[in-house]
Amino acid sequence: MIQKKELLLYSLAGTTGTVIYFFTRFYFRTLTTNVLLPVLIGQIVAIVFAFFANKYVVFQNKGVGFKKSCHQFLEFCVGRLFVFLIDIGIARFFVAKYSDFWINVMRLREINYQQALFTQPLLQKFIGNPYLLNEFIFTLLSQVIGVVINYVVSKKIVFNRKQEDSAEMLYY
Repeated sequence: MIQKKELLLYSLAGTTGTVIYFFTRFYFRTLTTNVLLPVLIGQIVAIVFAFFANKYVVFQNKGVGFKKSCHQFLEFCVGRLFVFLIDIGIARFFVAKYSDFWINVMRLREINYQQALFTQPLLQKFIGNPYLLNEFIFTLLSQVIGVVINYVVSKKIVFNRKQEDSAEMLYY
């Protein structure tokens, strides 16, 4: 059962992780023309942050020892691998390969990038032209999909207290 406090904490940790991911991804995007490398770096940084935030803040899974924590980290990474592959797939398909198609479909060239939010110096780096806005939109989509999948994997598999309790009973 989902508790309100847990969901709130997960939302806060997830939002912070997403901000860290976006910042890392788009920062490294300014350093390279490669679309996929910033995705990889952003995912690694976000996964490490998310593991510790989920383990210690959201699911309060503190007293399990180093060996169990390493096992949880491995499970967490395997769970995140699926989301990572979705993110890479979305970046490759919607940004690297068919960006012109999606820019035309969403009519992103018709937007005046010299007005409103698009003129803000910080945002301009992320959404300041049709290609950047297209990448931003599909990055946001992949993050929403990822948050849902990651919550289920974290709650039901990695930090599942019922599994831990039954596993401890086997040792006695």
